[in-house]
Amino acid sequence: MDYTNQNTDLLADERPKTLPSTLNTLTILTLIGCGLSYLGGIWNFIQSNNIDKARAEMEENMEKLGDNETAAKMMEGSMEMLQKSYDNRYIILAVTLVFTTLCLIGALQMRKLKKSGYPIYVVGEIVPVILTVALLGFNLLTGFTTAISAIVAIIFVILYTTQRKHLVY
Repeated sequence: MDYTNQNTDLLADERPKTLPSTLNTLTILTLIGCGLSYLGGIWNFIQSNNIDKARAEMEENMEKLGDNETAAKMMEGSMEMLQKSYDNRYIILAVTLVFTTLCLIGALQMRKLKKSGYPIYVVGEIVPVILTVALLGFNLLTGFTTAISAIVAIIFVILYTTQRKHLVY
């Protein structure tokens, strides 16, 4: 009887699976994105306190535009978004911090090959897009930025979905 083969098979089953390169890349990109999201959320919160200065600059730019209706509508939408962002600044900061943390926890779990990280990550990616539309409304400017955020979120969710086969625990 060949005991060597039997022993190596047992050892192979006990070794932890290695992190696939695609999952490794995705989680590294997610960690970078989470760091930028934390910084951006805090920066936006700090900048939201300068609403009077931002409003004055926008009004000055509107006067320079003159009779250009399209640009005037965009500026009005920007001023409306600025006001809504200011009114909801604490909620926006909380949403940013909570859901970025969910993405971070989910990515770290998936880095450990845990299946439980996937739904945590998906919630952390998708819910903020929905809440942003609910809090700020929908106009040309918020629609554009929300669409970009939604596209990036969907791409990452799809990419993580393709890697679920590697998640074992």
